[in-house]
Amino acid sequence: MKKLFQQKSVETNPTVLIRKENPLKNDFFFIHKKLVGTFFRVIPATGKEVFFIQGLIKNATVFTPESGNGLIISPSCLKGIQE
Repeated sequence: MKKLFQQKSVETNPTVLIRKENPLKNDFFFIHKKLVGTFFRVIPATGKEVFFIQGLIKNATVFTPESGNGLIISPSCLKGIQE
């Protein structure tokens, strides 16, 4: 079986963007948040990887990085899958 996320790097204390809703203006905005700990920056390249990411909980296990490509995911997401 092919490994998931061939393009993966370790990120320590990454800064991410969190989307917040503003119901009074029927709009949204982003806040910057610094996560504490070790996370992975992944770049999904296959349908299987995209489907895996879609099943994760936004702003809990998968985050949008403040800058650069890819997504930031929690290491716990990759436990139990073949690497």
